[in-house]
This record gives sequence, C-alpha cells and structure tokens, in this order.
Amino acid sequence: MDDRGGSFVAVRRISQGLERGNTCHSTSAEVVAGSTAWLGRGLSCVCAQSRESDARPSFDLTPSQEECLQRLQNRIDIAYDSSIPEHQEALRALWNAAFPEEELRGLISEQWKEMGWQGKDPSTDFRGGGFISLENLLFFATNFPVCAFSYLVLPVP
Repeated sequence: MDDRGGSFVAVRRISQGLERGNTCHSTSAEVVAGSTAWLGRGLSCVCAQSRESDARPSFDLTPSQEECLQRLQNRIDIAYDSSIPEHQEALRALWNAAFPEEELRGLISEQWKEMGWQGKDPSTDFRGGGFISLENLLFFATNFPVCAFSYLVLPVP
C-alpha cells in the first residue's frame, strides 16, 4: 500500500449463513473507512483498490461474496408493492414498532403522518427506495427503537 492517502470503504468478516432460504448475511461485519495508507492491516475479505486509470475502485471478491452481492442487488431491485401481503405486513409491523399501543386503522390512513410520512399512504414514499428500504426501517425500528423513534413527539399520558 502506498501513502498517497486515497479513500476507501471496506467490509471485513462477511459470512454466509442459512437464513430464510440460504440468503447471505453479515453476522459480525465490520465497516472500515479511511485512508488507503492503512487499508492492508487486518482486512481479510474484501480489498478495494483505486487506481488513477480506474473510474471506480476495483474489488477482489470471492465467488461466495459475488453471489451475496448479486442476491443483494436482486433484493434492491424489488419495488414496494402494496398488493403483496409480505409488504403489507412489513408496513404494519413498522407501525406497531412505533406505536405499539395504537391500532392502525388502515394501510392508507392519516395516522401515518404522525410517524412523519409525507401523506396518508406511506407506500408512495417507497417509490425510490423499494421494499428493501422498508425492511431496513423495520430492522432499525425493532433493534434500535429508542433511536429510531426519538424524533416522534408523543403526547404524555
């Protein structure tokens, strides 16, 4: 590695697991960001190198990592579809994570504005991000609820 100080973002310790149909997931991924001057220390899985002739950094991925990356890309390409029951359930679960004591009156409801959505139909806000953006919000809401909903100003009972 040289000391020119180019920038990078890398992930190490990616593992493949059996979860819902043998999908790939990271059990203890560590994101490393900084200067290429110290990139080589301890990076065991993915190496990103930026060359002056390259428009984008190149990555050396294992076949397993390439498969995981392709699966992720396929998931990213799934649009939110309000007619799919799994998508509807994820939206209800997000509501229940934010307001466990308040019943959601419908997937299209003025209640969604209480959570900060633009309108009464939150599905319109997923046009750009797709279903994976809802999945990510739901993960954040269920695993880090205090942080996820700290912006909500709820009435004190």
